[in-house]
Amino acid sequence: MRVPGSKGTSSPAPSEEGARRPSFGEGTTPSASTPTRLSTPTKKVRSMFTKVKTPPQLPRGSSGVGEGKPPTPGRGDAQQRLAAEAQQTAGNGGGGNDNERPAHSGDTLESYVLPPSLRGGAGMEVIKVSKNGKQQARRLGIAPNHRAIYITTHKTVGGMLGSGGQTKEVDLSRVVRMQLGQQSRRFVKAREKADTSNAPQSLSIIYRRSYSAKDKLVKTMKKGQVKLDSAEDSLDLVVPSRDDFEALTRTLEDLLAFYEEEEPWANPDYAWIQYHLADMGKSLGDKLTVSCADWVTLCKRWNAPVSKAEATSMYKSFCESLAISSASTDGLEMFEVVRLLEVLRQKGLTSSALGGCPRKKLFLKIAQSKSGDSRAISAADFLEFVRDRQGETDMAIKDVKELFYQLNGHRVSPQLNDALTVLSADYRDGTQREGETVSWEKEYITFDAFAKYLLLESNDAFDPVRASPQSNLNEPLNNYWINTSHDTYLRRTKASSADQKQAGKTDLQSYTLALYRGARAIELDVWDGPGGPVVRFGVSSFSKGTATKSSTSTSSLPFKDVLLTISYFLQSEPESLPVILLIENHCSLPFQKKMTSQLEAILGKQELLYRPDPSAKETDALPSPAQLRGKVVIKSKLPERILGESVALNDDFDDENRDSTPPLFTDYDSEDDVKENVVGFTSTGSIKSATPQKLTGEQLYHTAKAESNDAYSAWDVLRNELEDVTHQAQQSDNHAAAMLRDIGMTFEELKKQREEGHHDMVEEGTEVELCVDGASKVKETADQAMEVAKAFAESVEESRLLALAATTEARSETEVFDVAREDLTDKEAVLAEANEELREVSKGNTDLEEAAERALSEARTNREYAENAERRVAAVRGLVDRSHNQAVSSETVAGTADAEAKISEQRATDAEARYEKARASADQEKKNAEKEEAELDDYDTQLIAAKRELGEVKGKVDAARERADDAVNKADKLTDEIREARSMGMDDEMSVAESTDVRNKKSKERKAYLGKMEEALTDKLGLESNTRKLESKIDDLQRKANLQAKIAASARRQADHSMSVADQLEEHALEEREAADLRQAARDKAKQGVESSDAVLTSTEAQLEEAEKAVVEANAMALASRQKAEQLAKEVEAVQDIASLEEAVRIAREHRDAAYAFYESARESKEEALKAAAKAKQVHETNVINLGQLERDAMAELLHKESAQQAELMALTACENASALNDRVEGLQKKCDEAKALAKEKSGALEIATRYREKRRRLQPLYPALANLTLLHSANQRNWDKSFDLPQYALHSVPNAKLVKSAEEGMEEWKRWVDFNKTHFSRTYPGSAARNYNPIIPWALGSQFASMNFIRNKFMLLNDGRFRENGGQGYVLKPEYLTNTDGKDVVGGSAMNCTNPKQLIIKVLSGVCLPKSPDKKASSSINPFVRVTLYDASPASLLPSPSFKTQVVEGNGLNPVWPANEAATFNCLNPSVGMLLFAVYDHCDITKADLFVGASAIPISCLREGYRCVPLFDSNNARSGAMKYATLFVKVQVE
Repeated sequence: MRVPGSKGTSSPAPSEEGARRPSFGEGTTPSASTPTRLSTPTKKVRSMFTKVKTPPQLPRGSSGVGEGKPPTPGRGDAQQRLAAEAQQTAGNGGGGNDNERPAHSGDTLESYVLPPSLRGGAGMEVIKVSKNGKQQARRLGIAPNHRAIYITTHKTVGGMLGSGGQTKEVDLSRVVRMQLGQQSRRFVKAREKADTSNAPQSLSIIYRRSYSAKDKLVKTMKKGQVKLDSAEDSLDLVVPSRDDFEALTRTLEDLLAFYEEEEPWANPDYAWIQYHLADMGKSLGDKLTVSCADWVTLCKRWNAPVSKAEATSMYKSFCESLAISSASTDGLEMFEVVRLLEVLRQKGLTSSALGGCPRKKLFLKIAQSKSGDSRAISAADFLEFVRDRQGETDMAIKDVKELFYQLNGHRVSPQLNDALTVLSADYRDGTQREGETVSWEKEYITFDAFAKYLLLESNDAFDPVRASPQSNLNEPLNNYWINTSHDTYLRRTKASSADQKQAGKTDLQSYTLALYRGARAIELDVWDGPGGPVVRFGVSSFSKGTATKSSTSTSSLPFKDVLLTISYFLQSEPESLPVILLIENHCSLPFQKKMTSQLEAILGKQELLYRPDPSAKETDALPSPAQLRGKVVIKSKLPERILGESVALNDDFDDENRDSTPPLFTDYDSEDDVKENVVGFTSTGSIKSATPQKLTGEQLYHTAKAESNDAYSAWDVLRNELEDVTHQAQQSDNHAAAMLRDIGMTFEELKKQREEGHHDMVEEGTEVELCVDGASKVKETADQAMEVAKAFAESVEESRLLALAATTEARSETEVFDVAREDLTDKEAVLAEANEELREVSKGNTDLEEAAERALSEARTNREYAENAERRVAAVRGLVDRSHNQAVSSETVAGTADAEAKISEQRATDAEARYEKARASADQEKKNAEKEEAELDDYDTQLIAAKRELGEVKGKVDAARERADDAVNKADKLTDEIREARSMGMDDEMSVAESTDVRNKKSKERKAYLGKMEEALTDKLGLESNTRKLESKIDDLQRKANLQAKIAASARRQADHSMSVADQLEEHALEEREAADLRQAARDKAKQGVESSDAVLTSTEAQLEEAEKAVVEANAMALASRQKAEQLAKEVEAVQDIASLEEAVRIAREHRDAAYAFYESARESKEEALKAAAKAKQVHETNVINLGQLERDAMAELLHKESAQQAELMALTACENASALNDRVEGLQKKCDEAKALAKEKSGALEIATRYREKRRRLQPLYPALANLTLLHSANQRNWDKSFDLPQYALHSVPNAKLVKSAEEGMEEWKRWVDFNKTHFSRTYPGSAARNYNPIIPWALGSQFASMNFIRNKFMLLNDGRFRENGGQGYVLKPEYLTNTDGKDVVGGSAMNCTNPKQLIIKVLSGVCLPKSPDKKASSSINPFVRVTLYDASPASLLPSPSFKTQVVEGNGLNPVWPANEAATFNCLNPSVGMLLFAVYDHCDITKADLFVGASAIPISCLREGYRCVPLFDSNNARSGAMKYATLFVKVQVE
């Protein structure tokens, strides 16, 4: 069930300029993971907004700013101005269409109508599952403001939820998702304690922990282990009532939907601040304030570029500007903190050497480009910007105006009104239509709105249209990339961790986390388990023809638990695209049957299991993801009919394929032979027979091995003989050559001389005499030399025969030794198997005996417990009787005390009523007196004011009189001057003209003064009239004041009298109340006695009931344990007798000992024979050397005696002997070559027989019902011809290293992979569970399943970015070049899609709200830098990926800025598959380590150009918590 924030959805980051218009976010708890979206109804602006929504009311628990609460008194003018601004702007966002709101029971979150079971203080009954799996009865409800979940911390019978420390509160803003079913670790532990899988009303509420809770978690985490949900916790519930369960799930869905609707109106600065405050453990109530210490902590958490002292000074200075004391105040209110945050941001920008905010610079550039005014951007200018800079050419002016209407919150801010005063002149030039009304909020935006737009999801560099769910889900399954998890069952560890003890550990929660992260293909390695099929890590072994004999893992998951987890997920996400189970089946036939039954029971009954159509043909198109929505698809093995049996060939398990090396020959494939009746092998293939005779793979292997051994033995004999003869021939050649050198002739010359019959040539055996000159004869000498040579030659031949016999004997002894060694190996294997079987049976018998003893002990204990319980029942019954008698006595005393208390209470009540009546009358009289006195004060005030006004009017009359007198005096003076001028003109003292001019001038002045006189007289008359009226008014007020004084005095006397009477009645009432209290205390004491007696009685009755219940339970337990003990005792009696096994072990040990003795004897005989052969060979070689030396000596003696003819005869004999030996060598060489060829033939046959045996061992029986549920069939890759002949549902699994090596072979191999994946499936996987690989190459080759380890890794970030497309549904349609099957030949660049390369220019301008790395110390700030890397899906991707690194910004994660003149330039050859990775790291100068902060991977096909934001995700692909607000601001150019 998807709720806001379950996956990475971008959210607007807080503005660097602060919040001008605080809205919903002021008083709400910031959502830790809820996505933020604004909306607009037009289709063209849908990339920016999706729907107009009615703005919500502020929550009841808000800070008061948005509710119009007046500011705190005494805070000065500046604070009042801030509060007034916040109050005015808090309600922005009216309007909208109410009909577009979902049908909730209420218009706002607060007006939502809760179901009866969640209303009030009692809540509904639930069962909470604790961390250790214990089930606890609790009460659950919804907070009055509908913003939190209340659950009691212990079993509560009565009382109110939310009171005191007995209730735990989970704020809805921290909820990540709601999971139906039992998917959490706590439910798994609960199932281990008791079967809870039959409780359908189960759910888990996953929420983020607070800061303090996370601190505790970090301290308890194991070193080297990475918890994917380390910042999350869960509230795991079982709701007994079906109606309550439906009401709870429906209510939570509605409330979380309201949160999603409200958040677009939330001010991001408010939300960001409140998130950190809540994470610090502060309560977000009406009095939410931020102290100086809080502000310093916030600055550290925000990674602000200020020290502790600077943060403190900034806080105090800001308080002084508001005329408040930082020491005396409780802290700043939220709207003040937002303004202080703006000051902090400005300091960060000022401290940067790069100047101001890049977004501000862009705003000024656009605003001043046309109008020259820097206060606002018009709709026309914005439209030009969007079209020219952002590349959104389909945007129209109407769309812009509706966008402005949203950004301005449906009303005009004061700042915008100021700008409109100047900018509205364009609408006064006569172009406005008659009757048209200009909506200013649709015509202009200020910087705040523009900055907010730049960081919205609508301006994401990842195209929001591509990131939303698409409709292209109707193509066959093999046309999609599918998000795949590798070894999903394993608990994940850090790839770089030195402690790998957790490797191989299984964790059921890993399946839940993978599914909610977007994986839709998950892996299950299924093996035989002690109680049924299990999922675990293992190593395949087929040594005895079965896949179940393998090295076992100590950790495993029941197969049914994995299926339950998947079913629960699909219940929560019924619209999920299909979940594919990649099953590696190692199970025997009985366990396959159990697998099938569990699949049917858990998934089949809920209609979650996809059943392939048995009538479908291999050429039929596969179903589409849309057709399989909400289903589970199985990938396993499909059977083949081989030798009359239905079996599957298990030759493609991951562990074997990962480590195997390809064969040296490819012209034979044993997979074809396993389907035939093979009776033998040659070096090129098998020998088949149509006879019914069937030989096993083991028989054929041993036959081929024996033939190969015989052939090699024969070859070895001939090779040794050839070696000896060759050595003899070499020695003979050397001897003959030496003798020829002595006589100075060659063998050819010597033969030619003998053939010509030279006259002086002496025949062999002829006696030769010397000349008669007296020289001696040499007959005697020659005869002696020849006799010696002949005698020694016989000795040499004898030694040769002895050496040959010794060598033959040594070879025979070696063969005997080899046989003895093999026999010893076999006997040791038999002994090991016998020992293993004996050990297993003995262990089983021992375990059974120990279990029987434990059961017997438990039965005795339970029997004793039952007897003790029965004795306790008898004792408690006696207590009940005594408690009943004491309760009756206490009730009598209590009755008397109660009657007296009631009488006294009545008297006290009457007295109090009389007092209350008198007090009310006195209060009324007092109010009347105060009213009359107030009227008197009013008359006095009016009288004083009238007298003051009369004095002022009289002063004005006097002033008017003075003005009139002054004007008269001046007019009279001017009249005298006029007369004087006339007289001077008549006396000729001046000319007539001059006299006339003077008189005219003076007349005008006199006329002006007369006018002033008249004006002054008029004012005087009016003021005198007012004076008379005021005097009359004063007289009237004086009269009324005198009369009111009398009335007020009378009222005061009456009030005093009434108050005196009331005081007397009060004293009487107090006396009566004191008496009543005394009697009440007596009654209470008596009642306590009754209650104590009743409590004792109730307690003893409850104890009796509990004791009786315990007796029943104890008897039941005793009976069950006794039956269990008896059953185990019977099983112990029937245990398997190990005598026969011990006898088998004894016999096997005797056979082994005998074989060992024979082995030792054969080894000694072999060594002695080898020594004798070596000695004989050495003697023979010595004799040969000596013989040659003797012959040479004889030759020398003959030559010395001048018997050349005899020497020639000896040389000829030596040459003939050497020639004969060489002829013999040639004959032996030919025989040896034939034997070698035969040995190689038999060796080739043995190799094929070996492969055939291994294939036959991998033929495993397959349960037909399981095969009927399988859609995808895994098959080993042999060669491309056979791969292309496979049906389209076939799948090849290959290690990524093998795929990369194949891709490196060139374009032809690349093309084969692309073509195969168009019509079939392939899956790649990493080399281990602790590493990942670059998935770009498999995707570029069309591979549907790129299995990834879901660990922190840059390649996992690429996987997250790839499947962010299409709404994170786990399925993405491959590009057309990877799916096109129209028959066109894919050659050249088309196979690699390198025909349309693109150049990317990326500028990283700034960052917003960058958090600390999880590995960072909380006390230090970060030094961020950004690395941008291109992963191209072309042959270039086989090389290191190009990257660009920005400068390191020291100590500022709040708003770092990078140089705008530095850019990364990349050339992408395959933009349809290539990806861009933005990764933020924290650099440490001390350790030189770069810590990961956040990242975002964007497919090039989804990248938008222009000024864009890049929302960052954490290593778990989550945009929640502090990471929710982390964003990069970049400029993208695509050419």
